[in-house]
Amino acid sequence: IRNSEKGQSIVLIALVFVGLLAFIGLTVDMGVLFVSYGNLRRAVDNAALAAATQMRDNYTVAQLTDSAAQFLRLNNVDVDPTTVDVATCDPLNPDIELCPTDKRKLVRVTASVPVTFSFLPVIGFYETQITAKAIAEAASMDVVLVIDISESMADESSPDHMRGPQNCNA
Repeated sequence: IRNSEKGQSIVLIALVFVGLLAFIGLTVDMGVLFVSYGNLRRAVDNAALAAATQMRDNYTVAQLTDSAAQFLRLNNVDVDPTTVDVATCDPLNPDIELCPTDKRKLVRVTASVPVTFSFLPVIGFYETQITAKAIAEAASMDVVLVIDISESMADESSPDHMRGPQNCNA
């Protein structure tokens, strides 16, 4: 009877090892997934801003898509250009999100990338697809430049010949 139970512990240890590897894989690969999603979100935000900047120059949607894909690659997101979607307000097919009533110029960038797992293929999960989207506005910015030409600014300069405003403005 004793000899017939020798291999039982090896089977149990193998099953426990696979379960332990699955839990380690779950934590490591979920960490990789969350970091990848954060990187994708930041890259899509940058790509939306780049597309909105190009939109002010009356570029076509194809050119906006190329610009967005280029900015995604510049942000270390290895993206297939076919998985990058850029949308603007289309009068023929209005999107409530992109065609507000106040006539703002909005652009939406959506990108998808695969995330390959390291440990989870042991239990049958090889990769997953993550998607992020961002909306940016092509708006003009008001910039105010303040130049102080008062005597207090001239009095604090170091060379003696620059202390008087009459010497600076000659």
